Amino acid sequence: MTAYDFDEIIDRTGHHSAKWGAVAGDCLPMWVADMDFRSPPSAIKAMIERAEHGVFGYTLDPPQLKEAIVERMERLYNWQIRPEDVLFSPGLVLALCATCSGFGGPGDTVLIQTPVYGSFFKAVRANHKFPANINMEYIADDAHSFHYENDYDEFELVARDPKTSIHLQCNPQNPAGFIYSRAELERIGEICLKHNVLIVADEIHSDLILEGKHIPIATLDEEIAQNTITMIAPSKTYNLAGMACSVLIAQNKEIRETMAAALQGISAHVNIMGYEAAYGAYAGGDEWLRQLLIYLKDNRDYALAYIREHMPLIKTTVPDSTYLLWMDMRDLPIDGDATAFCRETAGVAPSPGEFFGEAGKGFVRLNFGCPRAMLERGLERLKAAVDELALKV
Repeated sequence: MTAYDFDEIIDRTGHHSAKWGAVAGDCLPMWVADMDFRSPPSAIKAMIERAEHGVFGYTLDPPQLKEAIVERMERLYNWQIRPEDVLFSPGLVLALCATCSGFGGPGDTVLIQTPVYGSFFKAVRANHKFPANINMEYIADDAHSFHYENDYDEFELVARDPKTSIHLQCNPQNPAGFIYSRAELERIGEICLKHNVLIVADEIHSDLILEGKHIPIATLDEEIAQNTITMIAPSKTYNLAGMACSVLIAQNKEIRETMAAALQGISAHVNIMGYEAAYGAYAGGDEWLRQLLIYLKDNRDYALAYIREHMPLIKTTVPDSTYLLWMDMRDLPIDGDATAFCRETAGVAPSPGEFFGEAGKGFVRLNFGCPRAMLERGLERLKAAVDELALKV
């Protein structure tokens, strides 16, 4: 069995990396959901073999990739889908935009629970709809950690409005990293069915489960499946974001045809290498992923322990999934913005909390999907900056 080296430091400067190119000087990029690991050999091999063919004309959706996705859903979730239920998009954000364009009408409301992935808001507003943001309830677990709980009364109040046509859901949740329970998903599914609200389930982090089990909302029952578009991708799982290949699953024929038309209307076609990378990852990347999850869980536990010991004024979630740590920095005596403090004083660049909605003000999201040495360096820098704050008080 091959042992994969996730401790390898790979120089990404000079390769047009958005993650590394967005920061200046010695600042350490720990923001966008893009890991600093080499992708699985099976994905790389598939791209090399396709490149050696030497002809790169227009391409069709590969049947073998659809079959791999069908097999994967059956194996992981006992979810029976058909190849014709599968659509492809060059990226989940583009698919979100196509959804907000293709369903409902101008001026409609889209139900969103916050804090949440910031491109939800972008997709809604770009397509002349209005986000109805329901802030989840912040619950302290102890002096160091917290979690969120849903406000179902507010959720149903928004859902029953005739102008509410779509619910954008994020599970596993980004940025908080929790996994919705079956009971929570059933409540959401029932409310959306009752009020004729389409469920658009962003499940892009569903392969990155550190503890627990992911339940696709479309697997709850046939009625909910017929009212759901599920969005997944190999991009986060196998570090293939630059290959721009996302997967949409719609079991309702009418919804699927509307979705396909919306994608066709903006000429949303996946490129050849995106398809090859996706197939290579899904067909041969299981052992790589198994080892990755062990590494990520160790990184998570290291970061949580370090913050608890050395920066107790920073509270965090304890993510069951993803490689993202949601950090509450509101108790620090910072003069100004938390993200600016991290970047300018600590030399660490997390994602700004405000990207995830108003509920994210005073928070940052830290990416621990990197070699341990890089994570240690980032946390040490942050500790030094926090220690300086304490001296000024």
